[in-house]
Amino acid sequence: MNTDLSLFGNFAIEQKDRALVVQNLTELRDSVWGTMSANTRKAYQTDFNQYLKFCNQHGFPALASDWKVTKVACQAYFDDLMKTDLKHYTVKRKLASIRFFIGVSELPDPWKHSKLFARYINGKLKEKPALQKQAKPLKLADVRLANKVLNIDTLLGLRDAVLINVALDTLFRAANILAIEVKHIDWRAKTIFAPRSKTDQAGEGHYGYLSDETATLLQKWLDVTNVNDGFVFRKLSPKQTVQKEPMQYQALLKRYEAVGMVLSTDGKFTCHSTRTGGVLTLMEADVPMAEIVLSGNWKSEAMAIRYAQQYNAGKSGMAKVR
Repeated sequence: MNTDLSLFGNFAIEQKDRALVVQNLTELRDSVWGTMSANTRKAYQTDFNQYLKFCNQHGFPALASDWKVTKVACQAYFDDLMKTDLKHYTVKRKLASIRFFIGVSELPDPWKHSKLFARYINGKLKEKPALQKQAKPLKLADVRLANKVLNIDTLLGLRDAVLINVALDTLFRAANILAIEVKHIDWRAKTIFAPRSKTDQAGEGHYGYLSDETATLLQKWLDVTNVNDGFVFRKLSPKQTVQKEPMQYQALLKRYEAVGMVLSTDGKFTCHSTRTGGVLTLMEADVPMAEIVLSGNWKSEAMAIRYAQQYNAGKSGMAKVR
């Protein structure tokens, strides 16, 4: 992150505020940036860069000492986003990224200074559907079928099998899966530890379950690759040579898509498919909702219930009487 304001484009920051803005951005870069997850940093930086680019192209000051000036730029950018096919929560996230940098800079926030502006944004946002399309579920039956059809005698096939089995058992998010190290595995307790997660602001971490089926595949992967410490899920070269570096998110996404092709399913699996599929698998087995919430490391039942909306519609309400 560069803190040279001259590189960012047109800012309308008064001289009395300029030193504080640079000081705060420098502190963010040097002290705080590294404490944030890689995905959060990427989202903030990408979103804000897009906002800066828009302001440069249209001659708006991206940040200003006068909140009314910032309001004009933010509203113009918001109106432009509303013309796109971006989803409700994507637009909302991009606005949150802008407000993050406004807050860090300690410049006046137009959302806080103008109730009318805040109402305008919230009102217009309602025009975009808020319900997000859930990932195609990859349930236990699908994973077991994949175990049979994947060629686990190859490193690529074995890694694919281990990935989806670990993901289903633990209900981990993609970032947690990619961060698993050998030291996080407790074979006796049948658990894998995730040091931190998206909703774990305190950094306490949480544990995921490790079944015997998954443990057998995981142990085979570690034995074949001779991985004794460090990251479990490593990059593979074109010749399937195990690298020291961990897999990246895009590579993980491609492996989920590859599993879908092997299973000949309609629609693509995503990195969230095992999380969604895990919830459905547990619900179909009549596991209490409290246990499902605990397994997925959610703060409440709301997200788990959203994942299971289609299942609930087919099992509750009128489904009980007709």
